[in-house]
Amino acid sequence: MAVYFIMIAAMLTQDCTRQGMPFEQFQFAYLGIQLNKLTQENNHLRAEQQQDAIKITFLEEEIARLKEQLQLAQQRHFGKKRDTVEPPVNPELSESTHQTVASYSRKKKTKSCGRLIDLSSLPHHYFNHDLAQEDKICCGCNNPLHFIGKEIPDGQLEILPQRFYVAVHVRYKYGCYACETIKMAPKEMAPIPKALAGGSVLAEVLVNKYQYHLPLYRQSKIMASLGVLVPDNTLGNWVMQIGGGLTKLHAAFWDAILSSSYLQVDETPVKILKPEKKGYLWSYFAPWVGQGLIVFELSLTRSAEVAEKRLASFKGLLQTDGYNGYQGLRKRENIAGLGCITHARRKFSEVVKITKNQQGIAAEAIERLKPLYELESRMREQEYSFHTRKRLRQKIAWPILKELGSWLKKTIPSVPPKSQLAKAIQYSLNQWPYLIKYLRHGQAEIDTNWVEGEIRNIAIGKKNWMFIGNKNSGQVHSLFYSLVLSALLNKLNPRLYLHFLLSKIHDIRRGTVDPITLLPHTINQNELTAFARKLFADAKKVLDTF
Repeated sequence: MAVYFIMIAAMLTQDCTRQGMPFEQFQFAYLGIQLNKLTQENNHLRAEQQQDAIKITFLEEEIARLKEQLQLAQQRHFGKKRDTVEPPVNPELSESTHQTVASYSRKKKTKSCGRLIDLSSLPHHYFNHDLAQEDKICCGCNNPLHFIGKEIPDGQLEILPQRFYVAVHVRYKYGCYACETIKMAPKEMAPIPKALAGGSVLAEVLVNKYQYHLPLYRQSKIMASLGVLVPDNTLGNWVMQIGGGLTKLHAAFWDAILSSSYLQVDETPVKILKPEKKGYLWSYFAPWVGQGLIVFELSLTRSAEVAEKRLASFKGLLQTDGYNGYQGLRKRENIAGLGCITHARRKFSEVVKITKNQQGIAAEAIERLKPLYELESRMREQEYSFHTRKRLRQKIAWPILKELGSWLKKTIPSVPPKSQLAKAIQYSLNQWPYLIKYLRHGQAEIDTNWVEGEIRNIAIGKKNWMFIGNKNSGQVHSLFYSLVLSALLNKLNPRLYLHFLLSKIHDIRRGTVDPITLLPHTINQNELTAFARKLFADAKKVLDTF
């Protein structure tokens, strides 16, 4: 190799001599060319290195993002569904022995010597246990024992097994010999003419399906175990016929809901069998109609047109999540759009769950939100007026939110742009005008937890009945969910309430009763109580025959 370079040097020296150039000058020029070439190659390698570093950073961020999405999907599928927040006590509010979970308040469990289950509303039957006459003798002196009192404990909870029976309505007929007139004692019409089922069985089927999420095929098996063979398709026909007879109640629901000045709206996906696609069950909740009124509507799409068409006549406060389908409604002049702070907080909560970082930015965001929920919980416990709620929110909540908004804007530049944390921050910033608008309205809530709580009942049901047959059956499901959940909100027994509606079904069909008077918040309580007493008296007569 050394010989090779010597030969090259000699050739270059001879070439330089022929051209009259000193070798040292040629050598300097040659080295300069080589230096420039090496510098260019070095710059090229550095550029490639920088590009590789950028690619590596991008891939690392992409891997982190995909890991976050995987962990988030696992958390949503397998993890706890409820978001928990334990706010600190606000010094500006009175102390209380309550703990707060999100925007829901419950009393702490306290030690008590009494029972935790309230049995006072149940009928009490007393079984007397007395000594036999021959045992009422003192075993010590053989003198007769005298009565000194009774020991009456709290009692034990028992149940009478469910039992079917056949109600045979015998009608006595009377005739007149003179004019051949015939009169017959009247009887109430069955909810479904010529059907096997009476009102109590139909109410039981409806409650089991729409309150306890028990599919009809399971109910059919339960009936079979009790000695009654009723196919599930027969049960389905009964439900559809009853739904058709109560259709006017659905229209009455809409009249009551749309007359409210404050609504919460949400939607949940459901599987439709015919056509086979994903549909949506929309929920419209009026918190201040009665003790709350909720109505459902099935749609084959999640399009914004569904809510816009349904709320064409609505005026007032409309509270929703950040779904873009509500943007058109928010822009209407007669509608004030409100956001949901729980939806914003939930995104930070998901980051904490998937990263397991209790000290990071997401955890700090949650901590900053806690006093807001504490304030709402205290105001709800004290049943403050709308005016007081508005005043306290602007005094206590607004400074907290103002500082939070500034902090989020300062923080987002330092967060990886495609991470779940960045998405959580950006969601809050995008929704900010709607998130803080509840401060101006005392009647509004901080979030849509109320309506989400009702939708959660349907989410539980979906795991059992899995799909809705078609759009027509979906409208029937919507009606019965509206009736059952609204009855619960207004402290009515759904089974009794539905049974009472079944006794009025023919009046509803004929139009001799105003459907608005049969809604859970307008029902005549005295009439409902009288109906319950009659049912109890009839049941007692039947039980006495067994």
